[in-house]
Amino acid sequence: MPGIHAILSPSAAHRWMNCTAAPRLEEKAEDKGSTYAEEGTLAHAYCALKLKEFLGRDTSGEHAEIGELNEKYHTGEMDEYTDTYFTIVMEKYNAARQKTRDAQLLVEVRLDFSKYIPDGFGTGDAMIIADGCLEIIDFKYGKGVKVSAVENPQMKIYALGAYEAYNFEYNIDRVKMTIVQPRIDNLSEFELSVADLEAWATNELAPKAKEAFGPDGKQLPGEWCQFCKVKAQCKALAATCIKTATEHPDPKLVSIEEMATIILPQIATIKTWLTGIEEYALQQALDGTEYPGYKIVAGRSVRKITDSEAVMQLLADNGFTRESYVKPTELRSITDLEKLIGKKRFGELCKDYIVKPQGKPTLVPESDKREPYNGAAEDFNGINLNEQ
Repeated sequence: MPGIHAILSPSAAHRWMNCTAAPRLEEKAEDKGSTYAEEGTLAHAYCALKLKEFLGRDTSGEHAEIGELNEKYHTGEMDEYTDTYFTIVMEKYNAARQKTRDAQLLVEVRLDFSKYIPDGFGTGDAMIIADGCLEIIDFKYGKGVKVSAVENPQMKIYALGAYEAYNFEYNIDRVKMTIVQPRIDNLSEFELSVADLEAWATNELAPKAKEAFGPDGKQLPGEWCQFCKVKAQCKALAATCIKTATEHPDPKLVSIEEMATIILPQIATIKTWLTGIEEYALQQALDGTEYPGYKIVAGRSVRKITDSEAVMQLLADNGFTRESYVKPTELRSITDLEKLIGKKRFGELCKDYIVKPQGKPTLVPESDKREPYNGAAEDFNGINLNEQ
């Protein structure tokens, strides 16, 4: 289960193997977390719970975690997606048992890979161990970025830890890595030999890990900057983006060749930098920093229905057929209901179940016509800037 994290986290390996300065720079940054992270933690707890219940293992840790987060994040869709993960793992486990009668299914196992990464440890979501083959299965609840298992350094690191722990029991000569990302219907698999895995660990992973763990890591901006905690303050990233925008043989016009070879390859990096600056500046402003010429205002807010069942009952009591206000099984949007009933009557009938929450904070120029907030941090208390 989630807890203390290693300095060289496997989940961030793609970043620190490219930018070896990142771990020590991020170490000083405050980790504010996000609703996405908490939602993912809950989904992982359900995944582990379902597998451990099948295996007859202790589930007290999962129940405790679910108890903390369930009311805030649990949905019917989460049940469906974690069921999908459970089904995939069980299919793979049953297939392994057909070949190896004593094949093992391990859930939430702490792995040690300090042989290659200083103080390296992590937790594997699920592992299936059988003669000849070790399979690592990782659950991803996010849907913003499609994750591939092909040459995935996080998965390789988990495989190394599992191989070191269990090779003495099983004659493992190959490893398989599987990522289950059900919200975007992504099932990605990759397989390689143990010899190739160990060669990668010795020649690539270990040297990069040693450099990243020490004080003299090298900054190297790239698409891996997306989730870096210090991307907004990183001078190397800023310099790369500014150089891309300003250094061209023709000072006035960008050629097709320059567009293709210089600018287009850097678009993702530049977007990452600009987004990071916006988020960082807003958070600093919420914490009391004043940016001359800028102010904080409430962003756009959308009306929400607080109790769909109550509204459906009200509509039924007032003579509306279920087919008119449900699509296909859920209550239609407020806009659709206003068209159906009439804006005035809908407001009269359902006013007790409609709220308009405060908009998310936004940092804008002082010329913006919206009123600024005084004591912005207090006014926006509880709003998570990472929500979308």
